Amino acid sequence: MTEEKAAHPSGRKFIYPASDEQFEDDGLPRKVFSNSQFERYRKCPRQYMYAYVQGLVKPPGIALIKGSSVHKGAEMVHLRTIETGEPMSMEEASQHVADTFDKESKKVEDWTIDGKEVKPGFVKDRTLFNFQIYYQDAVPKIRPVAAEKSFAVKIGTVPMIGVIDLIDAVPGEHTVDDDPEAPPPDIEVVSDLKCTGRLWPEAKIRESAQLTLYTMVERTDRARVDFLLDQKSGTHYKPKKTTRTLTDKRILTEDVEQVVDLIKKGIFPRCEPTLTNWVCTPKWCGYYDICRGPK
Repeated sequence: MTEEKAAHPSGRKFIYPASDEQFEDDGLPRKVFSNSQFERYRKCPRQYMYAYVQGLVKPPGIALIKGSSVHKGAEMVHLRTIETGEPMSMEEASQHVADTFDKESKKVEDWTIDGKEVKPGFVKDRTLFNFQIYYQDAVPKIRPVAAEKSFAVKIGTVPMIGVIDLIDAVPGEHTVDDDPEAPPPDIEVVSDLKCTGRLWPEAKIRESAQLTLYTMVERTDRARVDFLLDQKSGTHYKPKKTTRTLTDKRILTEDVEQVVDLIKKGIFPRCEPTLTNWVCTPKWCGYYDICRGPK
C-alpha cells in the first residue's frame, strides 16, 4: 500500500492514507479540516468565514510567537531524545527557541500587552526563561515516543489533519492477570503543551476537543495538558492528566460532521457579544472592526 504526501498552507507535509481514493473534500475551504478550524467555527462562525473562506489573514500576536518559539525548543529536545536516548542540551535547545523567535517576531505588528508597549527584546528574554523552566522541570520527567507527529485521518466522513505535540510513555499499572514480578507495559499518553498565563479549569481540560481528537488518532484514552504558566509569581510547569471515553469520541465525531455541514451550507452567523464572551471584543478578535465596526 502506497501513501501520498500532500502540502498544506502551513508548509508542513501531511501523508494522506492511500486506502482513501479521495481523502480531500472539495466542499471545504482548504479541502481538509483541522481542530483549529473546528474550534474557530465553534467560537465564532463569522470569524471562521473571514479567516478561512475569505482568507483575511491577521498578523500573529505576541502570545502566539512566544508559544511557537517554546514549542520549537521542546520539539528539538524531544526529537533528540528519541534519536539518541539523551535530550539536547539546554544551551542548544535555547538557541532554537531564540532563532524561531527572531524569525517569527518580524511578523508581529502590535507590541503591546494590556495596552502597554513592550520591547521585543524583553519578550524574547521572557520566552527563553519560560522555555528553560520547561527544560528543567518537564524534560527529565518525559520519555518521548514521538514529537510534533502529523496525522491525516477521517473523523466520521471528515478529512482532518493536525500535529500532536508529544506522545509520552508513562509507567503502566498492574492488573490482577499480570505477573507481579514483571514490570507492567508502558502506556502512551498524548500531550499538548500550552503556554499561557492561567491554568485551565478542570471542566475545560475535560471538554477539550483537541485532546479528544488526539486520543482518537492514537487510539488511546489517556491525554495530558502540559501547562507552562507565565505568571507574576514566576514560570511554573503544571501537567494535568485527563481521559476520554468512547462516548466523548462519538460526540466529537458528530459535532465535527455537523460543523462541516454548516460550513458547506455557507452558514456563518456572528457569535453573541455578551459581557462574558471574550471572543467578541476588539482586544481578542482581529476581525472586530470589519464585523461590528471600528475599534
